[in-house]
Amino acid sequence: MVSQEIIEKSARIVSGCRHIVALTGAGISAESGISTYRDSGGLWDRYPEGSSGGIVAVMTRHPEDAPQILMGFLNGIRAARPNPGHHALVDLERMGYLRAVITQNIDNLHREAGNSRVFEMHGNIYRFRCLECGKKKIMERDKFFETFERFIPKMKRFSFEEMGSHFPTCPCGGNTRLDAVAFGEPVQDLNEAMTEAGACDLMLVLGTSGVVYPAASLPGIAKSRGALLVEINPRESALSDQCDLFLEGNTGEILPLIVLSLKEIMVKEGGV
Repeated sequence: MVSQEIIEKSARIVSGCRHIVALTGAGISAESGISTYRDSGGLWDRYPEGSSGGIVAVMTRHPEDAPQILMGFLNGIRAARPNPGHHALVDLERMGYLRAVITQNIDNLHREAGNSRVFEMHGNIYRFRCLECGKKKIMERDKFFETFERFIPKMKRFSFEEMGSHFPTCPCGGNTRLDAVAFGEPVQDLNEAMTEAGACDLMLVLGTSGVVYPAASLPGIAKSRGALLVEINPRESALSDQCDLFLEGNTGEILPLIVLSLKEIMVKEGGV
């Protein structure tokens, strides 16, 4: 358990910064019930052959299991809602400290919670991108799941062509695809993420293993420009050695305590 002294120290660090950026990974989504890829019970564990290529590679390698894999993945996302960690980031934004969230997650939970500047390096599962004109559009949550529920039970084997035939058609007439980044595809919002990393005076590293690039390079960019790094994670990550402060635990448990302590500091200093 993180001590109150460390919570207060973290809050004082935050109070002295004016351009904070959060880098979030699968851990913060796991706190909302979404299974992580690498942890026990995840796809990497259950399907070691082909799992290094992500969920698409797993379904391609195990086409007979594709409907079950896809439905299980979607059910996890459907049940998920923003947790106290997501809401604490919204509080930091509304208080004027947090400038941006950079996330490796595709679940839209930061936007649902209320953060206004979210850079989604691996895309957004609710968003469709036209293969002709490139236009992007987010589908309403319930309609998204209804779309998949119509065809997944009828799938006998995984097929990009079959899945894509059920996706909406763009107003331009083009076919669409999910605007989520598969393994081997270029990430999204990289320039914006690098700009924010280079401009921040504090980066919060939250629930990421620190092994997936280029996202894992962002704390180093921030550090090289003089920013402080504060990490909250259930266990040390590949980034922990770079961090100025490491708080062991879940973001949803620790970050709200930091926000509460920060509010107390602001009251003492006449900020609210």
